[in-house]
Amino acid sequence: MTRETIAVTGKGGTGKTTFTAIAAKLLISRGCRPLIIDADPPTSLALALGIGSVPTVGDYRRRLIEDPGEKRKIGDRHMRDVLIEQALCEQPDYSFLAIGRAEGPGCYCGINELLKYGIESLAERYELTLVDCEAGIEQINRRVLGSVDTLLIISDPTIKGLQTAAHLRRIATDYGVEGAFRIRLILNRVEDGASELLEKVGELGLEPAGTIPLDRNVSDFDRAGRPILELPEDAPSLRAVSEILVRLGFWDVSVGDGD
Repeated sequence: MTRETIAVTGKGGTGKTTFTAIAAKLLISRGCRPLIIDADPPTSLALALGIGSVPTVGDYRRRLIEDPGEKRKIGDRHMRDVLIEQALCEQPDYSFLAIGRAEGPGCYCGINELLKYGIESLAERYELTLVDCEAGIEQINRRVLGSVDTLLIISDPTIKGLQTAAHLRRIATDYGVEGAFRIRLILNRVEDGASELLEKVGELGLEPAGTIPLDRNVSDFDRAGRPILELPEDAPSLRAVSEILVRLGFWDVSVGDGD
């Protein structure tokens, strides 16, 4: 696998954090040690992965703004190494970085550029970087990563959801991400097929990567506060995400088919 950055976005409540956690589980099972970035301020991905409370880039950024002494401590150190020390959460099978809260009062432009440089330099050390975005995508270019290779838009199986996905696609294309990248749509929590919706997908200029069925395992795990990484291997959502990753070219054998 060549170096790849995948960003996952979608309007709130569509299941993008769950998808990111399932994708992480599958990538890890294939021997990949990804850098997983939670760019959504509530840091719910940390809970989905079973990490709990973590330090965030936002916390460190706040200290840099409020305390001039913090910036002096950096000295001639590489910002990548500073972030590793201040915010990176190392796990046995992956590395996790939470962006945390958005900016408060004050000028953050210079600080954001410094931190983004550090994040980009950190990502260069990994074969694959997986980013759980906010509901929009424009903040990726501004304060997380300058470019992505694959943008996945998660939508619920409704016309309104597809219209929102098309809007996010336009934002990403016009304002959000630098360089060449592919955009794919994923329909989540599909119950009775999606033939009519898939016709609408084409009309809106969206390219589908696949669908994920409504999975009681996921809702049960969410209700119990259990990490998505513990989903059983026969969970329908796990198989569906595996097939999507196969379709996107991340490996050539899906879960359950053997190696």
